[in-house]
Amino acid sequence: MIQTANYTERKKFEIFDSGHVLLYLNEQPAEITNEETGESVPGYSYTGDMPDGGTMIEAVGVTDENRRDKFVAGLIGWHYDMDAQIAVLANGADTPEHAAELEQFMELRARCKAEVDELLGRNV
Repeated sequence: MIQTANYTERKKFEIFDSGHVLLYLNEQPAEITNEETGESVPGYSYTGDMPDGGTMIEAVGVTDENRRDKFVAGLIGWHYDMDAQIAVLANGADTPEHAAELEQFMELRARCKAEVDELLGRNV
């Protein structure tokens, strides 16, 4: 289930535990209203599979040097488990059906890279 959360400050990612990271994707501008005062301030909205608007991915051994690669691989893994990835890549484009599956996978891979690049490029 996709969930949305709003924050007054921009978010990028949080290390959740030794094997998982929360990515804050789909950033949109948002107005955040203080329930007590009724005052509104500008903020940011994120959507993901977690209640805090984050998207939890598997990522082990994340460092500053490998962060982008780990996040891209984890986000692809959020959509395709490892067995499905291997099957799509091993099948290649040997049939029209396999070619279509490979094209969909490559489009998703490009989207994941773009999402991670946008996330890592945010000024927080």
